[in-house]
Amino acid sequence: MKKRVVITGIGPVTSIGIGKDDFWKNLLSGDLPEVKKVPQYKIRTKSKFYIPFPEFSLSTYDIPKYYRFLQPEDKLAIVGAKLALEDAGIKLFLENKKFLTEIKSKISVILGTGFTGLETAFHSYLAHIGVKYYSERQQKKVSYNRMVIPMLMTNSPSAWISILFGLQGENFTVNAACASGTIAIGQAYQKILNGNSDIVVTGGVENLQDEEFSIFRGFDVLGALTKSESGNPQPFSDDRSGFLFSEGGSCLLVLEKLSHAKQRDAKIYAEILDYQSNCDAYNIVQIEPSGKQIMNLLTALIKNERIDYLNSHGTGTIPNDEIESKAIINYFGKVENQPFINSTKSILGHTIGASGAIETAVTALSIFNNEIHSNNVENPIENLNLAQKNIKINIEKAISVSYGFGGHNGGLLFGKFHE
Repeated sequence: MKKRVVITGIGPVTSIGIGKDDFWKNLLSGDLPEVKKVPQYKIRTKSKFYIPFPEFSLSTYDIPKYYRFLQPEDKLAIVGAKLALEDAGIKLFLENKKFLTEIKSKISVILGTGFTGLETAFHSYLAHIGVKYYSERQQKKVSYNRMVIPMLMTNSPSAWISILFGLQGENFTVNAACASGTIAIGQAYQKILNGNSDIVVTGGVENLQDEEFSIFRGFDVLGALTKSESGNPQPFSDDRSGFLFSEGGSCLLVLEKLSHAKQRDAKIYAEILDYQSNCDAYNIVQIEPSGKQIMNLLTALIKNERIDYLNSHGTGTIPNDEIESKAIINYFGKVENQPFINSTKSILGHTIGASGAIETAVTALSIFNNEIHSNNVENPIENLNLAQKNIKINIEKAISVSYGFGGHNGGLLFGKFHE
Protein backbone atom coordinates (compact mmCIF):
# COMPACT_ATOMS: atom_id res chain seq x y z
CA MET A 1 0.00 0.00 0.00
CA LYS A 2 1.32 3.45 -0.95
CA LYS A 3 2.36 5.59 2.02
CA ARG A 4 0.39 8.78 2.52
CA VAL A 5 2.10 12.07 3.40
CA VAL A 6 0.36 14.85 5.31
CA ILE A 7 1.14 18.37 6.52
CA THR A 8 0.79 18.68 10.30
CA GLY A 9 2.69 21.87 11.16
CA ILE A 10 3.07 25.31 9.56
CA GLY A 11 5.53 28.02 10.70
CA PRO A 12 5.65 31.17 8.53
CA VAL A 13 7.95 34.11 9.28
CA THR A 14 6.89 36.81 6.82
CA SER A 15 6.38 40.51 6.30
CA ILE A 16 2.63 40.20 6.92
CA GLY A 17 2.72 37.95 9.94
CA ILE A 18 4.75 35.52 12.00
CA GLY A 19 3.08 32.29 13.01
CA LYS A 20 0.26 30.53 11.19
CA ASP A 21 -2.65 32.40 12.77
CA ASP A 22 -1.41 35.97 12.25
CA PHE A 23 -0.12 35.13 8.79
CA TRP A 24 -3.43 33.67 7.63
CA LYS A 25 -5.57 36.38 9.21
CA ASN A 26 -3.52 39.18 7.64
CA LEU A 27 -3.40 37.45 4.26
CA LEU A 28 -7.21 37.34 4.13
CA SER A 29 -7.67 40.85 5.52
CA GLY A 30 -6.23 42.46 2.42
CA ASP A 31 -3.77 44.53 4.46
CA LEU A 32 -0.57 44.78 2.46
CA PRO A 33 2.87 44.53 4.07
CA GLU A 34 4.93 47.66 4.63
CA VAL A 35 6.50 48.76 1.36
CA LYS A 36 9.54 51.03 1.56
CA LYS A 37 11.30 53.19 -1.00
CA VAL A 38 14.85 52.39 -1.99
CA PRO A 39 17.00 55.35 -0.90
CA GLN A 40 17.92 56.96 -4.19
CA TYR A 41 20.88 58.73 -2.60
CA LYS A 42 22.49 55.28 -2.40
CA ILE A 43 21.69 53.95 -5.88
CA ARG A 44 19.67 54.98 -8.90
CA THR A 45 17.33 52.20 -9.92
CA LYS A 46 14.38 51.76 -12.25
CA SER A 47 12.42 50.02 -9.51
CA LYS A 48 11.78 52.14 -6.41
CA PHE A 49 10.19 49.84 -3.84
CA TYR A 50 10.94 46.83 -1.68
CA ILE A 51 9.44 44.94 1.26
CA PRO A 52 11.73 45.05 4.30
CA PHE A 53 12.97 42.02 6.19
CA PRO A 54 10.53 40.82 8.90
CA GLU A 55 11.29 42.24 12.33
CA PHE A 56 11.51 39.71 15.15
CA SER A 57 13.68 38.62 18.06
CA LEU A 58 14.66 35.08 19.03
CA SER A 59 13.84 35.88 22.65
CA THR A 60 10.19 36.56 21.70
CA TYR A 61 9.92 32.87 20.83
CA ASP A 62 11.82 31.69 23.94
CA ILE A 63 14.83 30.73 21.89
CA PRO A 64 17.98 31.13 24.02
CA LYS A 65 20.86 33.34 22.93
CA TYR A 66 23.17 31.19 20.92
CA TYR A 67 26.25 31.95 18.87
CA ARG A 68 26.83 35.51 17.77
CA PHE A 69 27.40 34.43 14.20
CA LEU A 70 23.84 33.35 13.49
CA GLN A 71 22.87 34.97 10.20
CA PRO A 72 19.40 36.47 9.63
CA GLU A 73 18.48 33.48 7.45
CA ASP A 74 19.51 31.13 10.28
CA LYS A 75 17.22 33.00 12.67
CA LEU A 76 14.38 32.85 10.13
CA ALA A 77 14.82 29.09 9.88
CA ILE A 78 15.09 28.54 13.64
CA VAL A 79 11.94 30.54 14.45
CA GLY A 80 10.04 28.92 11.57
CA ALA A 81 11.09 25.45 12.72
CA LYS A 82 10.03 26.09 16.31
CA LEU A 83 6.66 27.47 15.20
CA ALA A 84 6.09 24.55 12.83
CA LEU A 85 7.04 21.89 15.41
CA GLU A 86 4.84 23.49 18.05
CA ASP A 87 1.99 23.87 15.57
CA ALA A 88 2.34 20.16 14.82
CA GLY A 89 1.79 19.44 18.51
CA ILE A 90 5.35 18.23 19.05
CA LYS A 91 6.48 19.08 22.56
CA LEU A 92 9.87 20.75 22.92
CA PHE A 93 12.01 20.56 26.07
CA LEU A 94 14.80 23.07 26.67
CA GLU A 95 18.02 21.56 27.99
CA ASN A 96 21.47 23.20 27.97
CA LYS A 97 20.33 25.89 25.53
CA LYS A 98 19.04 23.29 23.08
CA PHE A 99 15.61 21.83 22.45
CA LEU A 100 14.73 18.15 22.60
CA THR A 101 11.59 16.67 21.09
CA GLU A 102 9.36 13.88 22.29
CA ILE A 103 9.59 12.13 18.91
CA LYS A 104 11.50 8.86 19.06
CA SER A 105 12.07 8.45 15.32
CA LYS A 106 14.74 10.54 13.63
CA ILE A 107 13.50 13.82 12.14
CA SER A 108 15.03 14.94 8.84
CA VAL A 109 15.50 18.54 7.67
CA ILE A 110 15.31 19.61 4.01
CA LEU A 111 15.29 23.34 3.25
CA GLY A 112 15.25 25.36 0.06
CA THR A 113 17.07 28.66 -0.40
CA GLY A 114 17.96 30.81 -3.39
CA PHE A 115 20.92 32.72 -1.98
CA THR A 116 22.78 32.94 1.28
CA GLY A 117 23.20 36.12 3.33
CA LEU A 118 25.79 38.07 1.36
CA GLU A 119 26.13 41.16 3.51
CA THR A 120 28.70 39.54 5.81
CA ALA A 121 30.71 38.53 2.74
CA PHE A 122 30.58 42.09 1.40
CA HIS A 123 31.72 43.51 4.73
CA SER A 124 34.52 40.99 5.17
CA TYR A 125 35.74 41.60 1.64
CA LEU A 126 35.91 45.36 2.21
CA ALA A 127 37.87 44.79 5.42
CA HIS A 128 40.12 42.30 3.63
CA ILE A 129 41.15 44.80 0.94
CA GLY A 130 41.57 47.60 3.46
CA VAL A 131 38.47 49.67 2.72
CA LYS A 132 37.02 51.29 5.84
CA TYR A 133 33.25 51.00 5.94
CA TYR A 134 30.76 52.08 8.58
CA SER A 135 27.63 49.92 8.80
CA GLU A 136 24.55 52.00 9.55
CA ARG A 137 22.57 48.87 10.43
CA GLN A 138 25.20 47.58 12.88
CA GLN A 139 26.20 51.05 14.04
CA LYS A 140 29.92 50.25 13.85
CA LYS A 141 32.89 49.95 11.52
CA VAL A 142 32.96 46.56 9.89
CA SER A 143 35.87 44.20 10.26
CA TYR A 144 36.82 40.86 8.78
CA ASN A 145 34.61 38.23 10.38
CA ARG A 146 36.57 35.11 11.29
CA MET A 147 33.35 33.06 10.98
CA VAL A 148 32.60 34.29 7.46
CA ILE A 149 32.75 30.79 5.95
CA PRO A 150 30.15 29.07 8.21
CA MET A 151 28.07 32.24 8.05
CA LEU A 152 28.01 32.06 4.24
CA MET A 153 27.32 28.37 3.89
CA THR A 154 24.03 27.83 2.07
CA ASN A 155 23.42 24.77 4.27
CA SER A 156 23.75 26.72 7.53
CA PRO A 157 19.96 27.25 8.10
CA SER A 158 19.22 23.52 7.89
CA ALA A 159 22.31 22.71 9.94
CA TRP A 160 21.34 25.15 12.69
CA ILE A 161 17.88 23.62 12.93
CA SER A 162 19.40 20.20 13.45
CA ILE A 163 21.87 21.54 16.03
CA LEU A 164 19.39 23.57 18.04
CA PHE A 165 16.57 21.01 17.97
CA GLY A 166 18.68 17.85 18.05
CA LEU A 167 17.29 16.52 14.78
CA GLN A 168 19.60 13.73 13.64
CA GLY A 169 17.92 12.51 10.47
CA GLU A 170 19.01 13.35 6.94
CA ASN A 171 19.83 17.04 6.54
CA PHE A 172 20.51 19.11 3.43
CA THR A 173 19.66 22.25 1.47
CA VAL A 174 18.13 22.51 -2.01
CA ASN A 175 19.07 25.40 -4.28
CA ALA A 176 16.87 25.95 -7.34
CA ALA A 177 16.34 29.73 -7.37
CA CYS A 178 12.66 30.69 -7.03
CA ALA A 179 11.60 27.02 -7.07
CA SER A 180 13.83 26.10 -4.09
CA GLY A 181 11.10 25.93 -1.45
CA THR A 182 8.74 23.88 -3.62
CA ILE A 183 11.45 21.43 -4.65
CA ALA A 184 12.66 21.05 -1.04
CA ILE A 185 9.12 20.11 0.03
CA GLY A 186 8.91 17.74 -2.92
CA GLN A 187 12.13 16.08 -1.81
CA ALA A 188 10.77 15.77 1.72
CA TYR A 189 7.58 14.19 0.37
CA GLN A 190 9.62 11.64 -1.57
CA LYS A 191 11.79 10.80 1.47
CA ILE A 192 8.66 9.86 3.42
CA LEU A 193 7.10 8.08 0.45
CA ASN A 194 10.23 5.99 -0.04
CA GLY A 195 10.37 5.03 3.63
CA ASN A 196 13.55 7.00 4.44
CA SER A 197 11.83 9.24 7.00
CA ASP A 198 8.64 9.29 9.04
CA ILE A 199 8.78 13.01 9.66
CA VAL A 200 10.59 15.89 7.90
CA VAL A 201 10.94 19.56 8.77
CA THR A 202 11.01 21.27 5.39
CA GLY A 203 10.32 24.54 3.59
CA GLY A 204 12.22 27.58 2.36
CA VAL A 205 14.20 30.50 3.71
CA GLU A 206 15.64 33.63 2.12
CA ASN A 207 17.68 36.63 3.27
CA LEU A 208 18.40 39.32 0.69
CA GLN A 209 19.27 42.14 3.10
CA ASP A 210 22.09 44.39 1.97
CA GLU A 211 22.22 47.95 3.28
CA GLU A 212 23.77 49.28 0.06
CA PHE A 213 21.05 47.54 -2.03
CA SER A 214 23.55 45.85 -4.33
CA ILE A 215 21.48 42.62 -4.47
CA PHE A 216 18.39 44.70 -5.28
CA ARG A 217 20.38 46.40 -8.04
CA GLY A 218 21.33 43.02 -9.51
CA PHE A 219 17.67 42.15 -10.06
CA ASP A 220 16.93 45.70 -11.21
CA VAL A 221 19.52 45.73 -14.00
CA LEU A 222 18.04 42.45 -15.26
CA GLY A 223 14.73 44.29 -15.65
CA ALA A 224 13.03 41.85 -13.27
CA LEU A 225 11.63 44.35 -10.73
CA THR A 226 8.38 46.31 -10.78
CA LYS A 227 8.37 49.82 -12.20
CA SER A 228 5.02 50.53 -10.53
CA GLU A 229 4.61 53.97 -8.98
CA SER A 230 3.02 52.39 -5.90
CA GLY A 231 5.16 49.25 -5.67
CA ASN A 232 2.18 46.98 -6.36
CA PRO A 233 3.52 44.29 -8.75
CA GLN A 234 0.04 43.28 -10.00
CA PRO A 235 0.73 39.74 -11.27
CA PHE A 236 -1.50 38.65 -14.18
CA SER A 237 -2.41 42.27 -14.87
CA ASP A 238 -1.94 44.22 -18.09
CA ASP A 239 -0.23 46.81 -15.85
CA ARG A 240 2.47 44.42 -14.56
CA SER A 241 6.12 45.40 -15.02
CA GLY A 242 8.12 43.10 -12.72
CA PHE A 243 8.13 41.54 -9.26
CA LEU A 244 8.20 43.36 -5.93
CA PHE A 245 11.52 42.65 -4.20
CA SER A 246 11.24 41.24 -0.68
CA GLU A 247 14.29 41.28 1.61
CA GLY A 248 13.40 37.94 3.09
CA GLY A 249 11.17 35.53 4.91
CA SER A 250 10.71 31.86 5.61
CA CYS A 251 8.12 29.18 6.02
CA LEU A 252 8.77 25.79 7.55
CA LEU A 253 6.39 22.87 7.55
CA VAL A 254 6.19 19.51 9.26
CA LEU A 255 5.52 16.65 6.84
CA GLU A 256 4.63 13.24 8.26
CA LYS A 257 3.78 9.76 7.21
CA LEU A 258 0.04 9.49 7.82
CA SER A 259 0.29 6.53 10.20
CA HIS A 260 2.88 8.45 12.25
CA ALA A 261 0.64 11.52 12.42
CA LYS A 262 -2.42 9.47 13.38
CA GLN A 263 -0.45 7.71 16.11
CA ARG A 264 0.20 11.15 17.64
CA ASP A 265 -3.39 12.25 16.98
CA ALA A 266 -1.96 15.22 15.07
CA LYS A 267 -4.04 17.86 13.32
CA ILE A 268 -3.80 17.45 9.54
CA TYR A 269 -4.00 20.51 7.27
CA ALA A 270 -3.82 18.72 3.93
CA GLU A 271 -2.40 15.71 2.19
CA ILE A 272 0.37 15.91 -0.42
CA LEU A 273 -0.69 13.66 -3.27
CA ASP A 274 2.14 14.17 -5.75
CA TYR A 275 5.25 16.14 -6.63
CA GLN A 276 6.75 16.71 -10.06
CA SER A 277 9.66 18.73 -11.41
CA ASN A 278 11.48 19.35 -14.67
CA CYS A 279 13.76 21.91 -16.32
CA ASP A 280 13.34 24.19 -19.32
CA ALA A 281 16.95 23.61 -20.46
CA TYR A 282 16.65 26.96 -22.23
CA ASN A 283 18.11 30.07 -20.54
CA ILE A 284 19.73 31.01 -17.24
CA VAL A 285 17.25 33.82 -16.46
CA GLN A 286 14.46 33.65 -19.06
CA ILE A 287 11.49 31.32 -19.03
CA GLU A 288 11.12 29.15 -22.13
CA PRO A 289 8.72 31.10 -24.41
CA SER A 290 6.46 28.25 -25.54
CA GLY A 291 5.66 27.15 -21.97
CA LYS A 292 6.08 23.54 -23.09
CA GLN A 293 7.75 22.40 -19.87
CA ILE A 294 5.09 24.13 -17.76
CA MET A 295 2.48 22.20 -19.71
CA ASN A 296 4.45 18.98 -19.19
CA LEU A 297 4.66 19.72 -15.46
CA LEU A 298 0.90 20.32 -15.20
CA THR A 299 0.16 17.17 -17.18
CA ALA A 300 2.41 14.99 -15.00
CA LEU A 301 1.14 16.57 -11.79
CA ILE A 302 -2.61 16.72 -12.40
CA LYS A 303 -3.20 13.65 -14.58
CA ASN A 304 -6.99 13.19 -14.47
CA GLU A 305 -7.67 15.05 -11.21
CA ARG A 306 -10.20 17.86 -11.01
CA ILE A 307 -8.39 20.91 -9.60
CA ASP A 308 -10.36 23.45 -7.55
CA TYR A 309 -7.53 25.90 -6.82
CA LEU A 310 -4.20 26.87 -8.37
CA ASN A 311 -1.67 28.89 -6.38
CA SER A 312 0.35 30.17 -9.31
CA HIS A 313 3.97 31.28 -9.58
CA GLY A 314 2.62 34.71 -10.65
CA THR A 315 5.63 36.98 -10.24
CA GLY A 316 4.36 40.03 -12.15
CA THR A 317 7.13 40.06 -14.75
CA ILE A 318 5.85 40.70 -18.27
CA PRO A 319 7.11 37.54 -20.04
CA ASN A 320 6.68 35.10 -17.12
CA ASP A 321 3.03 35.94 -16.49
CA GLU A 322 2.21 35.84 -20.18
CA ILE A 323 3.81 32.42 -20.65
CA GLU A 324 2.32 31.03 -17.43
CA SER A 325 -1.18 32.34 -18.23
CA LYS A 326 -1.07 30.87 -21.75
CA ALA A 327 -0.01 27.50 -20.31
CA ILE A 328 -2.93 27.62 -17.86
CA ILE A 329 -5.39 28.46 -20.64
CA ASN A 330 -3.95 25.81 -22.94
CA TYR A 331 -4.15 23.15 -20.24
CA PHE A 332 -7.51 23.93 -18.59
CA GLY A 333 -9.32 25.65 -21.43
CA LYS A 334 -11.97 28.34 -20.99
CA VAL A 335 -12.42 30.32 -17.77
CA GLU A 336 -15.37 28.19 -16.66
CA ASN A 337 -13.15 25.08 -16.82
CA GLN A 338 -10.25 26.62 -14.90
CA PRO A 339 -9.68 26.35 -11.15
CA PHE A 340 -9.68 29.53 -9.10
CA ILE A 341 -6.26 31.15 -9.51
CA ASN A 342 -4.33 33.58 -7.36
CA SER A 343 -0.79 34.80 -6.79
CA THR A 344 0.39 35.11 -3.19
CA LYS A 345 3.23 37.27 -4.54
CA SER A 346 0.61 39.91 -5.40
CA ILE A 347 0.46 40.54 -1.64
CA LEU A 348 3.83 39.40 -0.24
CA GLY A 349 6.13 40.29 -3.10
CA HIS A 350 8.76 37.77 -4.14
CA THR A 351 10.82 36.05 -1.43
CA ILE A 352 12.78 33.94 -3.98
CA GLY A 353 13.80 30.68 -2.24
CA ALA A 354 11.13 30.99 0.45
CA SER A 355 8.26 31.75 -1.94
CA GLY A 356 7.35 28.16 -2.84
CA ALA A 357 7.24 27.14 0.82
CA ILE A 358 5.07 30.12 1.74
CA GLU A 359 2.74 29.28 -1.14
CA THR A 360 2.59 25.64 -0.03
CA ALA A 361 1.46 26.85 3.39
CA VAL A 362 -1.13 29.13 1.76
CA THR A 363 -2.46 26.23 -0.34
CA ALA A 364 -2.67 23.90 2.67
CA LEU A 365 -4.41 26.56 4.79
CA SER A 366 -6.81 27.31 1.92
CA ILE A 367 -7.78 23.63 1.76
CA PHE A 368 -8.09 23.38 5.54
CA ASN A 369 -10.15 26.57 5.90
CA ASN A 370 -12.08 26.31 2.60
CA GLU A 371 -11.08 29.82 1.59
CA ILE A 372 -8.93 31.38 -1.14
CA HIS A 373 -7.31 34.79 -0.73
CA SER A 374 -7.93 37.52 -3.29
CA ASN A 375 -5.54 38.41 -6.09
CA ASN A 376 -4.25 41.96 -5.54
CA VAL A 377 -4.52 43.16 -9.15
CA GLU A 378 -6.30 45.74 -11.24
CA ASN A 379 -6.92 45.41 -14.97
CA PRO A 380 -6.40 41.61 -14.97
CA ILE A 381 -5.37 39.58 -18.02
CA GLU A 382 -8.41 38.26 -19.86
CA ASN A 383 -9.47 34.61 -19.89
CA LEU A 384 -8.03 33.75 -16.47
CA ASN A 385 -10.21 32.65 -13.55
CA LEU A 386 -8.51 35.00 -11.08
CA ALA A 387 -9.89 35.34 -7.56
CA GLN A 388 -10.77 39.04 -7.36
CA LYS A 389 -11.95 38.71 -3.76
CA ASN A 390 -11.67 36.16 -0.95
CA ILE A 391 -13.67 33.12 -2.00
CA LYS A 392 -15.29 30.57 0.30
CA ILE A 393 -15.24 27.23 -1.47
CA ASN A 394 -14.76 23.57 -0.66
CA ILE A 395 -11.33 22.64 -2.02
CA GLU A 396 -10.79 18.94 -2.63
CA LYS A 397 -7.71 19.22 -4.85
CA ALA A 398 -5.25 22.05 -5.37
CA ILE A 399 -1.82 22.65 -6.87
CA SER A 400 1.02 25.07 -6.18
CA VAL A 401 3.74 25.68 -8.78
CA SER A 402 7.10 27.48 -8.91
CA TYR A 403 9.41 28.38 -11.78
CA GLY A 404 12.96 29.57 -11.12
CA PHE A 405 15.95 31.15 -12.85
CA GLY A 406 17.85 28.40 -14.62
CA GLY A 407 14.61 26.84 -15.82
CA HIS A 408 13.83 24.94 -12.61
CA ASN A 409 10.13 24.01 -12.46
CA GLY A 410 8.40 22.33 -9.54
CA GLY A 411 4.82 21.59 -8.56
CA LEU A 412 2.89 19.97 -5.72
CA LEU A 413 -0.56 18.38 -5.78
CA PHE A 414 -2.58 18.65 -2.56
CA GLY A 415 -5.81 17.09 -1.40
CA LYS A 416 -8.22 17.60 1.46
CA PHE A 417 -7.49 14.92 4.03
CA HIS A 418 -10.03 12.09 4.15
CA GLU A 419 -9.69 8.82 6.03
